[in-house]
Amino acid sequence: MSEAIEEIKGFQVVPLLLQPSKLLKNQSIKHYIYVKKHQSNTDKELAERSLFLINPPINSTLSNIKNFFKKISQSSIIENFFLNVENLDYEINLTKLTTDLYDQDEKNLQEGIKLPNGTGLVVFVDKAAANLAFSKIKKYVKNSHKDLYQWNFNEDQPASIRFTKAYQNDILPAEETSEAVAQALEDFEKREADSISQLEEMKTLVDEDGFTMVVGKNRKTKKGILGKIDSVNKVVKDKNEVKSKKKEKEDFYRFQIRERKKLEMNELVKKFRQDQERIKELKEKKRFRPY
Repeated sequence: MSEAIEEIKGFQVVPLLLQPSKLLKNQSIKHYIYVKKHQSNTDKELAERSLFLINPPINSTLSNIKNFFKKISQSSIIENFFLNVENLDYEINLTKLTTDLYDQDEKNLQEGIKLPNGTGLVVFVDKAAANLAFSKIKKYVKNSHKDLYQWNFNEDQPASIRFTKAYQNDILPAEETSEAVAQALEDFEKREADSISQLEEMKTLVDEDGFTMVVGKNRKTKKGILGKIDSVNKVVKDKNEVKSKKKEKEDFYRFQIRERKKLEMNELVKKFRQDQERIKELKEKKRFRPY
């Protein structure tokens, strides 16, 4: 019998048994979860007290996860569990892709933690609890051939019925869809009206030099105009910096002049000696042609 694989690319290969099916009561169903310490550049505090899971049993809950880790590492207290089952029906805001009326820098606070499809994140109360749980996971993997943990879903309905209901709950009725579309159109028209109002205000503004901003007919939004202004201001700023550097007098004191001349003489002597060496080398090779 071949030896079981314990680790793949830093992930601990965690085997377990799924709850027996009503149709296949006598057949054991083995499942594998891949676990490693979480890594994140955006939230390092959360990452150091979390474990990242690939391929958790579908329809897993916080209760399932707590029961599993209670068996593996009883002292590791879990704070939360995030799951992203595979769902390709992404909600895409086409309005933000086709207009600049929306500020691209706005942050949606409801997005929460983003995870790849088919993965989960177990968050512990602190870093010590996460490290202890991971070490216990390693120990379980090494001894998994002796006793596999049985993962129970605690649900009486067949999986086909559960997932059919879950899919149907994700589909909006025609009335709610119509209301959502009407609300999106209303929001778009409001943003467009606000943008036009801001453009009209900008046309009447007079800067400190007494100039009035000229807004072209192709400029539809305040954001587009401000972007153009920022680029122009950057060019002007760069030119002014170059001019100011040219105006700066480098040799104000006498010792600065003496130091500069000394450096120039040393550079000339160095170059002269290099030329001498080069001529000497060419003469030795009989390739020197002074004229």
